[in-house]
Amino acid sequence: MASIHSTMVEMLHHVFPQQANPAGTLYGGWMMNWIVTAGNLAALRLTKRPLLLASIEDLFFLQPVRIGDVVTVRAMVEYIGNTSLEVEAVVFCRSLNEEEKLCTRARMSFVSSDVRGKPVPVEQQIEPANDDEWEMCRYAGEIRERRLERIAHRKQRVLDTDLKDAGQLSLRVYRLVFPEDAIYGNLMYGGKLLLILDEIIAIMAMKFAKGTIVTASLDALDFYHPISVGNVLTLATSLNYAGRSSMEIGVKVLAEDPISNIIHHTCTAFSTCVKVDGNGRPVPLASFIPITDIGKKRWAEAEQRKEKRMRRLKELQSQGLRGYSIYTHKLREK
Repeated sequence: MASIHSTMVEMLHHVFPQQANPAGTLYGGWMMNWIVTAGNLAALRLTKRPLLLASIEDLFFLQPVRIGDVVTVRAMVEYIGNTSLEVEAVVFCRSLNEEEKLCTRARMSFVSSDVRGKPVPVEQQIEPANDDEWEMCRYAGEIRERRLERIAHRKQRVLDTDLKDAGQLSLRVYRLVFPEDAIYGNLMYGGKLLLILDEIIAIMAMKFAKGTIVTASLDALDFYHPISVGNVLTLATSLNYAGRSSMEIGVKVLAEDPISNIIHHTCTAFSTCVKVDGNGRPVPLASFIPITDIGKKRWAEAEQRKEKRMRRLKELQSQGLRGYSIYTHKLREK
């Protein structure tokens, strides 16, 4: 059996201009894509079969990553269920002549599957090598249980294809899923979908902000149904809340088989974006006051998510680097 740390993979990326946003910092979608790829590779070493991204826990972008920086993504498998694997990833960045800084961390769940997306049991198992790894495994198991509670009504969510509750400021985008969007067979790659989501969210945010924005966070995101090549995606995006310089953008993703006209609700994402000036400093947004019942409902729900988000951010900031098992392990190696 494999120990937890034996599953670790490390990926390095140089940030190029084409991966930056108008503010000159790394486009958040690329960071998400790299995180999913590292997690996928760590899990793939154990399953030796296709994997589907089932969920990703909340993401906070703690440091701006600029053109020319080197980004290091480290990921490892911490828990294995019957068909799923829990993966932790930590991202660091380093510019010239500066120390490595923590950018973000992520926890993901992948499902072992066949090329059609049907779950397949994982034969390999994890054997924690020491007390630290047993604690990591225990904690990952707790996160898994909370996630299972969160997606207990997944079958009903898949059928939620109603788009009538659009907010006051909304945008609807359609996209065809091409073979280049897949990695195994004809199933869309989760990292590519996150890349697309962040782009659509950024468009909605910029239309409201009338200026440059950056992605600050992504709330926990669960995938209810796989997406196939040839499906038509509907990305229904709305502005839910606007504060002094930050705003919450929500996007509901539907996948339609254009041959059978069967539609599935794939996921719903909530992202926080911040308006910035040319130096990357937050600047005020125009006021936004919801006037419809739907708009007021969205605003109230977004305020609750914001409070939860701020509590979680303070928790992560208080932990610092030593709150991450991957970083602690790298220190021991030195």
